[in-house]
Amino acid sequence: MSARMERLIRIYNRLRRGPVTIEIIKHWTDSVGIEVSSRQLYRDLITLQSLQIAEGENVVEFVDEKNRKTWKLEYEDGLENISQYDINSFFLLKNFAPATIVQQRRASINKFEQIIYKAFSKSKYQQFIQANELYLHRTNFFAQLYDEAEHQLIEDYIWALHNNRMIVIESVGINSANMHVTESDFPLALQPMQLVFHRGRTYMAGFNNMEKLIIFPIDRNTRFHLTNTKFNRKNLTDSFHEKMGLLFGISDPIDDQVYDIEIEYTKAYGESWMRYFWHHSQQWRQLENGNYMLHLQCSIGRELVGFLGYGLDKIKVHRPQLLKDMLVEKAQRMVDLHEQDLPIDEQEANKMY
Repeated sequence: MSARMERLIRIYNRLRRGPVTIEIIKHWTDSVGIEVSSRQLYRDLITLQSLQIAEGENVVEFVDEKNRKTWKLEYEDGLENISQYDINSFFLLKNFAPATIVQQRRASINKFEQIIYKAFSKSKYQQFIQANELYLHRTNFFAQLYDEAEHQLIEDYIWALHNNRMIVIESVGINSANMHVTESDFPLALQPMQLVFHRGRTYMAGFNNMEKLIIFPIDRNTRFHLTNTKFNRKNLTDSFHEKMGLLFGISDPIDDQVYDIEIEYTKAYGESWMRYFWHHSQQWRQLENGNYMLHLQCSIGRELVGFLGYGLDKIKVHRPQLLKDMLVEKAQRMVDLHEQDLPIDEQEANKMY
């Protein structure tokens, strides 16, 4: 097969995913290692218009009001019932999905893109395709980077969720939720309840045999095996949602208490943070001095203390006294570390929670 014919077939297969402009197809050829000029790509697309490579499929050219050309495949049995809002919604999901999912599952995502496009090829799918293909960007900041090992763990965990099977966790590599477990607790039997996505990382969440909420990240150094032991998820669902709902984030709480929490924010800092979701109990109230008071009803754990640490001197804990004391102790410890050039110590850092 000649190099040009092979290139035409590859371009045609790219058209099966969706419409292209010269800029889009050039971006794609560069990304897959096809060395070809924009001028030649234009000629290739013109050639494909004159061919019918597959029954019921036609390469069609459109010219918009700015004289920009777009090429797309039209399928003779395509549907029309789709709006530009629907198209943009799909591309937002595709382009802003977590990097942990997209990078290893790109081929699967492309399959669904092809199926969606085939169903709606006769719609106005080509409109604004330039923005959707080239100009939606995800920074991946604070996103866990996964490889095939983590995705195989995700597949195994989903199987356990789907089949109501217990798993046995043999060891964990990291403990970012600060679960209060020791090496002697492993192997740890878990009744899996949910796969949770939190701050750029996926977690397995469920109950141990004592109905303690357990949350560990999916990580390449996490080891667990599947079992054929069934459990009754229905009997645990209400308790699981209740316990998850009391957490601030996913951190293991310091005790079983639910605290009435009040945190004052400076005006500008509060206005930037109140536009985020932090906990379902959150209530913001503006004070007479212009500042804002955040009210929470939740447990106290490492993630809440870290959340307050972002604010430095732009926040002030009003209650409870326990949280005030924890924040003061943490702040003093940080000052001592730097002023006295003390060594940092994991056990010392975690002792209060």
